Amino acid sequence: MIRTRNIVTLLLTIYSVLGYGQVLPYVCTGSTEEYGVSGFPGSIFIWEVQGGDVIAGNNNDTVIVQWDMRRGAHRIQVTEITEFGCEGIPVSASVNVTSPYADIGDESAICEGDSMVFDAETNYFTPLVYLWNDSSTQSTYTAKEEGIVWVRVSGTDGCSDYDSSYLTVNSLPLVYLGEDTTLCGDETLVLDAGSGYSFYEWSNGDVINPRVVDGRHTENDTIWVMVTDENGCTGSDTIVLIVCDFYQYFTDIPNTLTPSHIDGKNDVWQIDNIDLFPDAVVDIYDRWGRLIYHAEGLDPLNVWDGRSMSGKELPMDSYYYVIDLKYKGLEPLVGYINIVR
Repeated sequence: MIRTRNIVTLLLTIYSVLGYGQVLPYVCTGSTEEYGVSGFPGSIFIWEVQGGDVIAGNNNDTVIVQWDMRRGAHRIQVTEITEFGCEGIPVSASVNVTSPYADIGDESAICEGDSMVFDAETNYFTPLVYLWNDSSTQSTYTAKEEGIVWVRVSGTDGCSDYDSSYLTVNSLPLVYLGEDTTLCGDETLVLDAGSGYSFYEWSNGDVINPRVVDGRHTENDTIWVMVTDENGCTGSDTIVLIVCDFYQYFTDIPNTLTPSHIDGKNDVWQIDNIDLFPDAVVDIYDRWGRLIYHAEGLDPLNVWDGRSMSGKELPMDSYYYVIDLKYKGLEPLVGYINIVR
């Protein structure tokens, strides 16, 4: 008979045990248990254990078995060989190896600022106690920091199981569109949210990067972008395009022209930033209201040198100019330019 520490025995018999066997008390996975048999004096005993290892006492009438983590019914068998070499019929018993089942996964990942809920809840035939790495005892655990998370699930019968998982916290993409700024007319700005991301979403619905914007807006324009990286983490940034104060672009329009063509100074009338408004029209009038100069599509190289449209040098005087930027809702710029010879 096989006896355990609780003196449960399994009879050694000359009868075959095929088809039946004694059921021994259940044990916990990973536990160490002692089993024994009663036989003839001087006999040796050959033990075979399924789902565990004999760690002490093989060939003796008492052995110590280390059960592994495989749950289920396992067989323990013993064969007696007497001192005269007679071999008895193997006798076996069934041992149910059990414990709660802890499973929180091997690896998990979240994005910075998010949290992960680990759930160790499981079914068992006795009430369960949970113990997490922070000493909390609920069936779930919420983690935000990167590192190892572990849990021990124990039944009130003393059987328990352990599991661990590594939580990776992925950084959020860093996106920078620049400081809030002002654009006027055809002045452009390239908004670049960075490369290598799997998805881009702009406030206007665009999904491409980079994006080019210009100053043709009549109110402040708030532009945002959200990017998603390969880990599913998102980053965003916002920039405000401030409505252009057009007149600030033309606060330094020259008011004097000295076309001597000798010293190279003030020989021409040049309007800075006019190239931002390719549709602009400039008209210059004399004191009698006659149009003496007309130009469209100005750029920095298209300047007035104090001549009439026919190429005649104009006399010293004050001349009235009108600069129409051809921009919706914007009044023309007006002023005087003096020719001094």
